[in-house]
Amino acid sequence: MKKDFIRLSLSLIILVAIFYIFQQKQIAKESITYFPIDPTVTFPKANTTLTFHKKRFDEYSILWESNSSINKRAYLRQDMSLLYGNGKLISTMGEWRQNTLELSEEKTVVERESNYLQAITFHYAEIHDANERIFSSQKISADNLYIINSKFESAPLSFHTPNNLVEKDWATTLDKQALDYIEYSYRQVLKKFHISAEQYDTKLLLTELSKFNDTPLPDFSKEQSAKILGQLTEGLYKNYFLGIMREDGTIADPIGSSIPVILINDNHLLILFTTKDGEAIVLRQQISTL
Repeated sequence: MKKDFIRLSLSLIILVAIFYIFQQKQIAKESITYFPIDPTVTFPKANTTLTFHKKRFDEYSILWESNSSINKRAYLRQDMSLLYGNGKLISTMGEWRQNTLELSEEKTVVERESNYLQAITFHYAEIHDANERIFSSQKISADNLYIINSKFESAPLSFHTPNNLVEKDWATTLDKQALDYIEYSYRQVLKKFHISAEQYDTKLLLTELSKFNDTPLPDFSKEQSAKILGQLTEGLYKNYFLGIMREDGTIADPIGSSIPVILINDNHLLILFTTKDGEAIVLRQQISTL
């Protein structure tokens, strides 16, 4: 009887421990949250890289990596990475760790068709100070890669920036293919929700946001831009990366969705894209620069 009681007690302790660990992982999993920016926290390293590897037959693989470090230990480090091919989301990657400086992740993606690949990573840190105040810090990194896997070429081509006439022609073709798809999806959203694009001062693709790490968004200060991007990262994580809320209340996988177009005016921004099955989606975010 005593042995049975000990076994039961140990089992309960293990179950409680497992539940606690699971609960803590769930809390951290959904914790990209904007807090006031801590100007003393910087990212000495923040990189996203795409590397081509030939595979067998007509397939090839891409090694997709992101890594970052900050200058002081954070309560939470978390990264959100998105990989687009020819204007559509083809893969996601996310990693988090508590009480650390560095964070790295990698993934191998296998493809067949010629592709204009665009990867973007939102690097995030949550910092708790000695007075239990909470701050955040952020940085965005990106990379792009052209892959030409065509019967018209003797071997697959890969390049980040075109360096000759052949590569320039292929880059122009793939750029147009991706942009045409993004623009078509964007126009579908404008039409469905009766949005007038003329009411917005700035139009950006999500994949362009790394340009604004050190350069402010148009018509905003550097401090205002940091707050807007921090709140945007939180919104994308909760309403895009983790799943897209459809009009009928169901959750759609973001894979296959178009690269979001971001429209900005002085008091709010819109994030416009279509899902894999073509449903028009618009996310709205108020802009508070105070």
